[in-house]
Amino acid sequence: MTTKIIHREDAVKSRQAYAAAGKRVGFTSGVFDILHPGHVEYLRAARELVDVLMVGINSDMSVRANKGPTRPINSERERSQVLAGLSSVDHVFIFDERNNNTNVELLRPDVYIKAGDYSEAQLSSKKIVESYGGSIALVPFRQGASTTGVIEKIKSALVSHEGHEVSHEFRPAAFLDRDGTINEHIEYLSEPSRFVPIPGAYAAIKRLQDLGYRIIVVTNQPGIGLGYFRREDLFAVNREMMRQATEYGCAFDKIYYCPHSKADKCSCRKPGAYFIRMAERELNIDLANSFVIGDMTSDIKFGMDAGLRAILVKTGRGGDDKMFEVAPTLTALDLADAARWIADQPKVVSQAALRSVIKTTPQDAQLLAAASSLAESLGREYATIFGSILGGATLIEQRTSTEKTASSVADSLDLIRKASHRGLAISRKLEALSRAEEKPRSRRSLESCAKAVIELVSSHYGGECHIELVCPEDVEVEVADFTVVQMLLELCENALEAMRALPERFILFHVEKLELAREASELELKPGTYARLSIVDHGDGLDESPVGRGRVPISTAQVKEYGRGLALSMLMAKSVMKQHGGTVAIASRPQAGTNISLYFPLPRN
Repeated sequence: MTTKIIHREDAVKSRQAYAAAGKRVGFTSGVFDILHPGHVEYLRAARELVDVLMVGINSDMSVRANKGPTRPINSERERSQVLAGLSSVDHVFIFDERNNNTNVELLRPDVYIKAGDYSEAQLSSKKIVESYGGSIALVPFRQGASTTGVIEKIKSALVSHEGHEVSHEFRPAAFLDRDGTINEHIEYLSEPSRFVPIPGAYAAIKRLQDLGYRIIVVTNQPGIGLGYFRREDLFAVNREMMRQATEYGCAFDKIYYCPHSKADKCSCRKPGAYFIRMAERELNIDLANSFVIGDMTSDIKFGMDAGLRAILVKTGRGGDDKMFEVAPTLTALDLADAARWIADQPKVVSQAALRSVIKTTPQDAQLLAAASSLAESLGREYATIFGSILGGATLIEQRTSTEKTASSVADSLDLIRKASHRGLAISRKLEALSRAEEKPRSRRSLESCAKAVIELVSSHYGGECHIELVCPEDVEVEVADFTVVQMLLELCENALEAMRALPERFILFHVEKLELAREASELELKPGTYARLSIVDHGDGLDESPVGRGRVPISTAQVKEYGRGLALSMLMAKSVMKQHGGTVAIASRPQAGTNISLYFPLPRN
């Protein structure tokens, strides 16, 4: 069956051989995404017109160009194998073009066959067929039979009684390069017998898989576009990789490949993030907790441009391609070393997961999307700024120790000066944003806010931690919903980080109402009724500072950074609580844990 699947060049040679033997050759084409009775009847009828039927299948790339990013459902390899199993089909090949002009010019079939829903006037290849004396046959297609219809039926079948479609679980992914990362690097590898795994690679993949990561391979294969080998050769190598992976109990969720050369300037070639975005859509990937691992600077840029952490392995090329000036998140010895590092990294709760527990209006969703875009652009801006400043400092150090010329120092200082001005401009933009009109608030119980955070953290950390909520009396306060939940999430994750080295991690959320009969000067609160939400951990605690000795308000000078950024989280909490007319206080002792208390004024009835 697989011998029916050939390269287009081989199809042309076979066509010539059939002509020499006096056999009548027909050609047709299509996507053939989900094979249904209409396809089978059409191909059977087409085969009856000729001695030999050749079928061209649109490649995945051309299908996406014609039908959108969600198609095809089945890969070009899978579609080829299904068609090759039909007795009516003699040969199958894959092509990238969006029409059949090139196929017809190369094959020059005796009969060019199309479905009856076309007319001869619609066929762009008609003149080509007529030029060499061929003929066109229109075969009626079964009414009501279509792949789109089949897909809609599948969607309907997957809808539960509650009306929710079955979808992929929201999970992070490890995006792996193939050659030089999983297997030994061989230029234009096309023979399965030459596929040699790097020691420990499959064990590392199994470890990542057990940690909950989807395993996605993304590989540039320009040898196909350059004509060094065929797609079928790539598939054969991938089959060998998957066969070996099975022996280690691991598997791949998806394998994406770019068949184009650099000269093609396509969108799918790394370092373009095309396949990361596609995987996010197709497999519901949690990008905030995902990683890219590869042996070339193009792999690192591939991950970093998509906002992912990127790990360079010293196997394969080991980054010596030097195509891009990039700094990896980590440089690891090999895939196994990278997997060990990933296993030690704390998870983060993504914005997508955060939004899932917070009811937002369409306007809120637009604001969140805009904020996310702003944060991404600012992150890149600051990376450029600080990179320039550090680069300028390095140049000064190097040039003053060697050339010691005034012009070199002046150039370096100018670089630092420009970067600093750029940073100041962005700081002013941020300051302006912070003075923007206050976000609308709504009444919400503190218990529900705490439960939203507990749900998020529990879903991401599973059995790694235990969170208890004590709420003798629920209290409603007026809050900016998203902002408050995000603040609580940040504080909760810092508490988990402070207990990271402990075998068991516990957090207590405590909600209570209290009356202040007189002004609490140490808390900067006026007399009145307040709701207090406390977050208590039993982690590292803080050292003997003013903060560590008592329950006092937080200021920039007092907060000492520990764990994973407590200083920034506390300053964020101070800002949020000030906007809500309350305050935040902290009580902590070294090795005895930390108690962070948030005071919300109760709304007047």
